[in-house]
Amino acid sequence: MTLTERQNEILSLVAERYIRTGQPISSREVAGGVSVRVSPSTVRNEFALLEEQGYLTHPHTSAGRLPTQRGYRQFVDGLMTVTGGRDVAVPLLSLEGLEKEVDGALRQTSEAMAEATNLLALVIAPRTSGARVRHVELLLLQPRLVMVVFIVSTGRVAKWVVDYPDPVDPGTVEWARTYLNESLSEHIVTERLVRRILESPELKERESTFLRSLRAAFDRLLDEQAGEALYVGGASRLLADHPAQDLDDLRDLLLLLEERYLLLRALRSVLTTGRVVVRIGDEQPYEALRRFGMVAATYGLPQRSVGTVSLIGPLRMDYENAISTVRGTAQLLSEFLEGRYE
Repeated sequence: MTLTERQNEILSLVAERYIRTGQPISSREVAGGVSVRVSPSTVRNEFALLEEQGYLTHPHTSAGRLPTQRGYRQFVDGLMTVTGGRDVAVPLLSLEGLEKEVDGALRQTSEAMAEATNLLALVIAPRTSGARVRHVELLLLQPRLVMVVFIVSTGRVAKWVVDYPDPVDPGTVEWARTYLNESLSEHIVTERLVRRILESPELKERESTFLRSLRAAFDRLLDEQAGEALYVGGASRLLADHPAQDLDDLRDLLLLLEERYLLLRALRSVLTTGRVVVRIGDEQPYEALRRFGMVAATYGLPQRSVGTVSLIGPLRMDYENAISTVRGTAQLLSEFLEGRYE
């Protein structure tokens, strides 16, 4: 059945106040908040109809009402309609100075989203698979420490520090930097290419030994090509910033971080939509996520989405703020990536 205008308004009031307070909402509270004046008894009649249709429930007979998963869905659909063309609230991000280090921007983004919403923020970075190496840098940090830096065509930066038992010859470091840039520049890094470069029979023994010591850095780059990086914001303060009634759900949510592949699969499924997606409870694709709500959106190029930003929290989350934050952040990251991604 289609809800009447008054039923929609009552459902929205119940959802908004329950999200804010965590307490069931009484008919008297709602009667004072609807636009057209009605009595508490009229509200109770509407409560009964909404409960029959599965939009509201109550913890016991004399209690007020709170939204069900279906009620949250109706409420969120209304929010999406109302806020579709409205300016959105963007987290206070300062991406200036990060130049082309996309990883730094995404890490900062996840923390800013979490701070703006008190929810768990997840950001999937662009895949590096198929990306070309733009530059390799070798930095002698200390006599026995060398940092290897790969800059790829997505703007991502992969770093690795190699610790040597003895001081490293600066001349060998400079030679290796030149050799690697000449060998790798504008090539897609594959296991076969790495092996050919590091184990070339034309190398002298000292050169070959030094290059083989960099193998772990290449392995990390190859690993990143095989999948996405997932940046998590807000995990450390999640339990501290929510009411006691949400703690059990939040503990389970933190345990979900150990199921990284599930989170990646759930967020990756949003990449094909090109819009803000809200999944509530049983709408989630995996059982482990069905006690939570998720708001997600893609970011990237005009004709190609390359990553996902999302917020996950209890069903009783502030959906309006979450939708606004996710939409604004996705737009900001898309602008940031222009000119940095092929």
